[in-house]
Amino acid sequence: MSSQRKNVLITGAGARGGIGAAIAHAFARDGHTAVITGRNQERGDAVVADIRARGGEARFILADLSNFADVDRIITEAGDVDVLVNNAASYRDSIAPSLKQNLDANVESWDVNIRAAFALTTGFASGMAARGGGVVINISSIAGTRHMPYMSTYGAQKAAIDSYTRSWAVEWGPDNVRVIGIAPGNVSSENVTEFIGADRFQKMAETNPLGRLGTPEEIADVVAFVASDRASFLTGQTILVDGGHMAKAI
Repeated sequence: MSSQRKNVLITGAGARGGIGAAIAHAFARDGHTAVITGRNQERGDAVVADIRARGGEARFILADLSNFADVDRIITEAGDVDVLVNNAASYRDSIAPSLKQNLDANVESWDVNIRAAFALTTGFASGMAARGGGVVINISSIAGTRHMPYMSTYGAQKAAIDSYTRSWAVEWGPDNVRVIGIAPGNVSSENVTEFIGADRFQKMAETNPLGRLGTPEEIADVVAFVASDRASFLTGQTILVDGGHMAKAI
């Protein structure tokens, strides 16, 4: 991504303290326009206000990615997108013992984590190609690589995203559209900490070689780098940003 101002769409970025909001701040800091989506108008407006207070440019699109009318509306309202960050994730009924799950209950997580990412990426890729290139960044997870109890569905969804990353990189490479995955480890984002529980999450963090949780800002800085021209030969890879968690697991 050149130093010229770009339109960057980040899904699931409408909450302070989350990875998506940190990514939006990172791109705005670097002089780009952050277009963020989320399910809550008030919270999304707060993220936009924070960015603008620091001199950045941002706007918010209220959307539920499990609703495909909303997904189509994002494609229309976002305009020309130079960088797409598929960050939104749903954990609803996707993290539980497999025998206690059913496809009807966790359909929302499949819609948000897989179908919406596919629809948005294919919706913007042709425009990127027509303008000479672009970048798609898929926020994955170590769960897509490391198989853990109660994570069968969520892990399968993230493994699917990793497969999309490789396939799309091959498919659109000739059009100068790069596709990269980022797989965070244990990161102290507010939503995930609330979902898993602070005590359990801290114990998980202590298993990392670095002995701590990552921060949303640390993930965001990697995302901003791989979207930049400094990483112009990087595509088709999912990068672990996990404090050494997977290195220790091998």
